[in-house]
Amino acid sequence: MSKTWQYEEYGDESKLQEGKREKPKAGETHVVIKIIAAGVNPVDWKLREGYIKAWPQSFPIVPGWDAAGIVEEAPAGSAFKKGDKVYSYTRPAFDMKDEHPEAESEAIGLEDGTAQEYIAVTEWKVAAAPKSTTLEEAAGVPLAGLTAYQGLFEHGKLEKGQTVLLIGASGGVGSYAVGLAKEAGATVIGVCSTSNVDYVKKLGADEVIDYKKGDVLEQLKGKTIDVAYDMVGGDSGQDAIKAVKDKGIVVSICNWSVKDEAEKEGKTGISFLVKPSGDQLRKLADLIDSKKIQLPKIETLPLADIAKAHKKSQEGRTTGKLVLTVAK
Repeated sequence: MSKTWQYEEYGDESKLQEGKREKPKAGETHVVIKIIAAGVNPVDWKLREGYIKAWPQSFPIVPGWDAAGIVEEAPAGSAFKKGDKVYSYTRPAFDMKDEHPEAESEAIGLEDGTAQEYIAVTEWKVAAAPKSTTLEEAAGVPLAGLTAYQGLFEHGKLEKGQTVLLIGASGGVGSYAVGLAKEAGATVIGVCSTSNVDYVKKLGADEVIDYKKGDVLEQLKGKTIDVAYDMVGGDSGQDAIKAVKDKGIVVSICNWSVKDEAEKEGKTGISFLVKPSGDQLRKLADLIDSKKIQLPKIETLPLADIAKAHKKSQEGRTTGKLVLTVAK
């Protein structure tokens, strides 16, 4: 059996209950991972609260899509073997039928969540964990790292020599975006609160704007912003649209109306749902191991404290990443 934390109905963190399920098997296409640590992300509590009912899902739901652990079982011909240290972004790929037709029927539920001891993950979502990190550190990478990578390069088209504005630079996604943008040869301007200014500078930002010290747009006067990445939403998302140059690109993971709003200003707005990718996780692992990007701060809590972790994430002032320790 595999111990789980799950919920049977939408609601606050008190809905999370301990449970059990049959230990999964590898079959022909999946890798079974013994989870050592699992990342916590805002999407976890948003799903639990019932804010994202449009995605295919059925109860019971095990939350979480970030995992790092040890291969327990792999199919014949797999690139992985028992004992390998791996990490994965396990989200059901129901929106990726063009690239992976077999994933169209995947749905959120008991099998894909990482708040449990064992999980079976389709192999193309899995990569070898960074060699230079602990598995707890690696568990904080997948969703945030992939979101940063895809937002900057697939959607923002960021190039060497450009200037990128990162709104929410001290958060989970922002922490990776700073390093990835610097490695790509961009000038990085991060926006965060007073308490996180030194942290964002340490990550490698060329300039850090403290939104508590005055209007962000005023502080940006005279600067040409090629790409703005909004990881906060609300008024800050509107700042991103106004700050970017004419015909510039605004990427948002918080504002699904950014396309229309940016178009009115003569700019390109893009919102997106981060996709699983073992290939991109391999790239991130290489960048981490070669010290080209820094890992963000992580705060660890035991799996039994998952409700506390969800509440901390929901309060929205986490610096870096929250990670649950599942096993030793």
